[in-house]
Amino acid sequence: MKEIKLKGLNETIYYDECSSGLPVFMWVREKGKGYYATLSVKYGSIDTEFKIGNKNYEVPNGVAHFLEHLNFKDKDGEDVQNFYQQNGSDVNAFTTFNYTSYEVYGSDKLKENLEYLLDFVMTPKFNKRMVQDEKNIIVEENKMDLDNPSNLLYYGTFRNVFKNDKHRNYITGVKEDILATNLSDIMLVFESFYHPANMFLVITGNFNPYEVINIVKENQDEKEVLEWVNPKKKLVHEPSKVVQAYEEVKANVEVPKIRIALKIPRKSFKEKNDYKLRVMLNLLIHSNFGPTSDLYEDLISKDLVVRLGGEKSIIGDYVFLFLNVISKYPDEVVPILKEALATISMDEKVLSRKLHSAIANMVLSYDDITDVNMNIQEQIMNYGNVLDNTKEVLESITLEDIDHVIQSITTKEMAIVVLKNN
Repeated sequence: MKEIKLKGLNETIYYDECSSGLPVFMWVREKGKGYYATLSVKYGSIDTEFKIGNKNYEVPNGVAHFLEHLNFKDKDGEDVQNFYQQNGSDVNAFTTFNYTSYEVYGSDKLKENLEYLLDFVMTPKFNKRMVQDEKNIIVEENKMDLDNPSNLLYYGTFRNVFKNDKHRNYITGVKEDILATNLSDIMLVFESFYHPANMFLVITGNFNPYEVINIVKENQDEKEVLEWVNPKKKLVHEPSKVVQAYEEVKANVEVPKIRIALKIPRKSFKEKNDYKLRVMLNLLIHSNFGPTSDLYEDLISKDLVVRLGGEKSIIGDYVFLFLNVISKYPDEVVPILKEALATISMDEKVLSRKLHSAIANMVLSYDDITDVNMNIQEQIMNYGNVLDNTKEVLESITLEDIDHVIQSITTKEMAIVVLKNN
């Protein structure tokens, strides 16, 4: 077993790999009894087109989410939640654009819960009746998603910034996608992507890592694992221009909601380290638009906004900055925010304060087994492995680095979506 020492944090991630190809990451917190286990598949909602050998395949949008639903039945057709409830534990799952994760929380019976997690996720038990019965459930879930103002704003923005990239599509798909999904789609995705070599297990909490890895390896050794077909996901060319610069949408909202997105080519940024770039963008967003920023305090004092916040993403070949706003006066606020995006700044004093805060939060995050687990998942999906130098990266950031990022931020390609009352 390999020990990944996190530099400057006095923390260790234990790593091993099973004979099946399943990677296992473990972090131990000796206080408390709880544990959090996640079994993740590197298959998400955007992965609808792929190639195996010389043959191309395409499945409907939403198949990743559909498969997540179906997987909550065990080999006898029983809901897997019954097993975990009887063990005083909790099970759930979520599907993102890029991956699907099955999660178990518990304070006891780690061996039984872990073995059952590995079994129900990795064992195919699907049939036409299951697929047909699940369609109505997912259609109803999708209908609620479509009525949710936050989703309207979120996906509306993505449809306006993306022309080809499949982040523009609902993770669940829409009704037509759901009804078009059949058993052959489900089996194709399961057999192609639900392979241990395309999955990873993360366990955080109070346990003995050597005992746990033996449990996992014994479980995997008992499974008949076929050779992985290693499907190649289709890469989509995304043009630099946004699809639509401004859109107003009628929705069931009392106060208008606004989402502003900047679309910037990743190659515009001199910083080659994605993690460091993400950190610096976070610092800039929080210092310019966060609750302690001068702009936020000014807009709040004038009653121009109810809420203001921001976020960043690196998706494909592009960096995105998003502002999320609730305001009774969108026509007045939007020009102010556009100007603020065009004049993002930071000085040495603010940078020092923000870095100290970010480092403190990083250290404090190791008090929470969920935070640590989610952080490991995100690092594996974003960077391919656990990063051992995150604290060092934060400590290395200079005002010159920040200035280089600011110089690369352009408002040329901007999309704005405003939700207004019906």
